[in-house]
Parts: sequence; structure tokens; C-alpha cells
Amino acid sequence: MNDTATGLIAPLPGSLAPHRVRYLPITDRPRIRWPNDARVALWIAPNVEHYEFLPPRDPQRNTWTRSPHPDVQGYGYRDYGNRVGFWRMAEVLDRFGVVATASTNLAVFDHYPEVGAAMVERGWEIMSHGIYNTRYISSIDETAERAFYIECIEALRSHTGQQLRGMLGPAVSNTVLTPDLMAEAGLIYHADWFHDDQPVPLATRSGQRLVSVPYSMELNDVPVFTQHFDTSEFVAMAKAQLDVLRREADDDAGGRVMCVALHPYLMGMPHRVDGLAAMLDYLMSHDDVWQTTASQIAQHFLDHHYDNFVAHEPESPNARPKVASTGIASPAGHAQGSAAAGDPAQAYEFGPAQHQHGMDHPYYDWSPLPSRPRFEWPDRSPLAVGAVVVLEHVEWEPPPDAYSLRRRSGGLARLPAPDYPQLTIREYGHRVGIFRLLDLLDRHGIAATVAVDALTAEHYGWLAAHLVERECEIAGRGIAATRLITSKNSEADERAAIARSLDAIESATGIRPTTWFSAEGVESFRTPALLAEAGIDTVLDWPNDEQPVLMATEGVLAGVGRPDATPPMVSLPLFLEADDEFALWHRRVPLDGWREIVTGAAARMHRDGAEHPAGSRLLVLTLRPWLAGQPFRVPTLDTALAQVMALGNIHTATASELAVHARSTLR
Repeated sequence: MNDTATGLIAPLPGSLAPHRVRYLPITDRPRIRWPNDARVALWIAPNVEHYEFLPPRDPQRNTWTRSPHPDVQGYGYRDYGNRVGFWRMAEVLDRFGVVATASTNLAVFDHYPEVGAAMVERGWEIMSHGIYNTRYISSIDETAERAFYIECIEALRSHTGQQLRGMLGPAVSNTVLTPDLMAEAGLIYHADWFHDDQPVPLATRSGQRLVSVPYSMELNDVPVFTQHFDTSEFVAMAKAQLDVLRREADDDAGGRVMCVALHPYLMGMPHRVDGLAAMLDYLMSHDDVWQTTASQIAQHFLDHHYDNFVAHEPESPNARPKVASTGIASPAGHAQGSAAAGDPAQAYEFGPAQHQHGMDHPYYDWSPLPSRPRFEWPDRSPLAVGAVVVLEHVEWEPPPDAYSLRRRSGGLARLPAPDYPQLTIREYGHRVGIFRLLDLLDRHGIAATVAVDALTAEHYGWLAAHLVERECEIAGRGIAATRLITSKNSEADERAAIARSLDAIESATGIRPTTWFSAEGVESFRTPALLAEAGIDTVLDWPNDEQPVLMATEGVLAGVGRPDATPPMVSLPLFLEADDEFALWHRRVPLDGWREIVTGAAARMHRDGAEHPAGSRLLVLTLRPWLAGQPFRVPTLDTALAQVMALGNIHTATASELAVHARSTLR
């Protein structure tokens, strides 16, 4: 497993960096059986932490960002957890017989021996969360990190007599070598991977066995309570999560894992702790739930399933014949300077204001809704409903000149590299969430268009073939979520990036896309024209209407105006307010609020499509498997789609099918 030249592991076949995990879709892997045929292994993880009043300076990350150190408010808030909240929370866990896995900053045993003794007396497993939550391992070298594990092991043994079995990195910090050094120190599980509903083997350079035990960044009181939600939503999320996982455990993959992550300074608050009791009352009431610890999950997997997972090869779906790629073999660069001299984008980006009627770009006309001719979908349906499912990859180490959004969603606030949460939460979508969403859309008869980036197409061949087998339309999505096409690209680099994206999909599926949905919905000035040049006739980037919009692209690159295109490109406006990332992540809309957005918009569009002179409307939902495909969110989406389809006379089709009708009708 070891690459002796670098000290890193040799890449697993077909894997993406960091090459720790083979792709095994949840639909094709060995069956897991938990003790007593339990459906779900449930572990409860209180995070018992110490934040230093004046932490040492870290070159990559500042603990207290609200003010110069000390941040008395932030420090005191967390101190409340150890002084008050821990005891209130522990009493509730005792009441329900929970044996917790305490993610513990091991200095807690020195600073607060009463807290340490209380955990030991209760028989809780202690999982390392580092020494302090203000000392990150992402900034240290291999020698220091190796010493860090020795310190953690000795600290736990001296205070409790326990053997350290696993770790959640301090403040979820890690290095590229973390799994290797953990395994070499004798640990058996790592909790910083959020990519699955089951344990997963992690490759190490020594070949020593290490298991990913799924922790949660979703059923976690920090992101829930610090992002505008509170107790009732958290309890409902946990109940829905368990319901879905119990139901899914009857499939071929078998037993699932569910983690609930808690923090005493949040869940131990007087106005929340009764919610914890309500949550546990439900979770612990099922005979087919194995309430256990992280190390017991890991050990059972190692003893009974690890070897089968390592040896298993997914059965290839019956994909269409593949064709050789004709595109760019290496990643396109990302020039960060201004647009090149002579670029037609120059005039539009930096020229004087244009005091003219209509749009200030050449791609489509100004068209107010009241003055349009009537547009109708087939069978005079007042509303067409579609879904765009996004499969995107966040790179372990993006090229240094690549551009990505500052507010990229997923995981925690952006962490210093390597950012395990950002990488692994999207991997969850590829391994698990995609199948939930596609099954749900099938159940409601809604056609799916799946937007796939180049790195996904190149490295998830099984999944690409599966999409073809399910007759999903596949749209281009660029190279990766960490390499956006923007006006900072040169025209040549953008053209190469588009070609690589389309070539990768064609090579993986035998089908060359004609539909495009840019990564993060970001374009350059010239993107529509370059897409048309590459054979794209349908774009999904512009959320500007409730009906399809014809776009003209001919002559734009040459700067000669906007003659009529033949045939025109069609823009299918996605409904941004219902986009799962926009609503659930950026705006933090509660799940019931998201359902109301979807169903309320559909009902009004359905009525307007029937009664308004402009005619039929379009509702395209954007769904991400790592986000909308989480177990606790799927029931809400299921309810929303049922209400939408119950409106009656709904037309549903893929993006390209909708565009074909729009092009023939609107012209």
C-alpha cells in the first residue's frame, strides 16, 4: 500500500485523492448484520471540550474570530457546558440507559476531574478529540503528529485505564497522513469521514486496518442550533433519520449506522434538554436499534465484514458502449488575470454604462410576462415539473490557481487543507444519497436530469453506467466544484474545460451531453457562446423566469452583435428559491419551510399556468444527493413531491425534452 517515494499510500484503483476509499455504492456491497439482527447501530456522541482562554497562535486557523483574544463571551459560553450543561445532559442520557461515546478533549481530565470521573463512572467510551479544541493538528508535521497520538493514548490510559480506539480530530482538523498515523498508533476507527451510512475500510500506507465510523455533521447540535434552527427541528430530524435508516436496513446492504452529536453548552441548556429526552424516548424505543459505542461498531465490522468489503467488486451495470475521449487529457488551467486583450468580454465588463432599452448583454431579449404570446406544454399542462440532481466533486487539493466560491456549502466553515468535511460529505452523495433521490423521483414519476462533473465521470464509472441504465439524462457540469469557470479564465482555458467535461461524460457513458449546468451556477461572459460551439443547446444556469427562454449565441465571440441563432439555445430557469443548497444551506430554511416553498410555488404556478394569458409555467427543482439525500430530509421531499403531483395534469420530462418542446413552440 505504501508509495515509498512519498510516504503516502498508493492510489486505490479508480479512486480520487486522498485514495483512502474504494467506491462501493450502497446498492451493491456486502450485507452488514449487526448483533441480534438490529437494523440500526446508534451511537450518541457528547463532545466534552476545553477551549483555551489564550490559545497558542496557529498559522492557518484562528480559534476566536469574533474579537482579539481573549473572547470572553465565546469562552464563557463553552465553559457553561462543563459547569452546568454536561450534568443536565448526562442525567437525561442516564435516564434512557445510553452508553455514550464521549468525543473528549483529553485535557478535560486534568482541568475538570469531576467531569472525567462522571464519564468513567457511567461506563462511557472515551474517543479522542485531541488534547484541546484550540490546538489543531492540520498545522503540524509527521513527527509532531505521531507524538500527538502517543500523548493522547497515554493521557487516556493514565486517567481512565481505557485503551484509546478512535478519534474525531480536534475541531475536525486532520492532515494528509492522519489515517496512516492513527493506524500505526494502534487506533481502529476514524470519525472524521461523513461519507456513508455504514462503516467503510480506510486504506493506510502500512496496510494496517482502519475503519471509518460515520459521525454526523447533520444530526449535530452545533450546525443545527447555530444556523437558526432549534430544539423541535432537531428532534424531528433525528426521528426522521431513524425511520428512514430502519426502513432501508431491509435492503441488500443491511444494517446502518446513526450518530447523534451533542455539545453540553448547547443541548445542556435548560430550554433544550427536554428535547433531548423526547429524542431519546423515540430513538431508544425500538427493539431493532442497537445502542452502542463507536469502537463496538468498528470492532464488529472488523471481525465480521471488513474483509468482505475489501474484496467486493460491484457488479457492472449494463452500460452502453463507451467511446474514447477526444478531449483534453490534463486539467484546464485557470488564469487569474483580467480578460485578455481583444476579448469581447472586455467591453461588457469594463466599458461605460449603456443607456439602452432591454438587456445589457447579447444573449436574450427583454420580455415582460404580461406581453408574451401564450406558451403551453404538451396536453395543455399548466405546469411542467423536472428535477436536476447534482453530482459534484470537491478536490482534496485543488490546483493553486483554481477558483471556488468563498461560501462553498457542506461540512463546517472552510477548514485548512485537508478539509475532510468538504470532501467526504459530497462523497456521501455519490455512495448513498443519489440512490435515495433517484428512487424517490421514480416513485413520483418525475424525470431526472443528472448534472455530472468531469472528476465524477472519470472516477465513478460504476455510477455513470448506473445513471445510463436508469435512463437519466446526463448534463455537463464542468470539471469540479473546486474549479469554476469564471471571467478570470482565458477563452482557451474555458474552451478546454468545457471539452474535458463533455469528453469525460461521453467516455464514461457513450453519450455526449447537450445540456449544461455550470458548477455553482457560475459562468463567464462568453460561456453560453462557448457551450453552443461545443454542441450544448440547453443551459440551466439562469434562474430568471417561470418559462423557458430562447438564447442567441452566434457572433458573440467575434463581438459582432447578436444575430438570430439557428437553432437557438434554450435556457430552462431553475427555481432558485427551492434549490436545496440555496434554501437549506445558505438560507437555513427549516424543512417544513422548504416543503412550503416547493408546494406553494407549485400551486401558484399551476393556477397561473391555467389562468394567466402567458400560459404554462416551469418548476425545476435542484437537488444534491449529499444534502437533500440525507435520511432525515427525504421524508420532507417525499411529502412535497406528493403534494405537487397531486395538483393534476403535470407534465414531467428531462431538461433536454423540455427544451425541445420549448424551442419548437417559442420560435
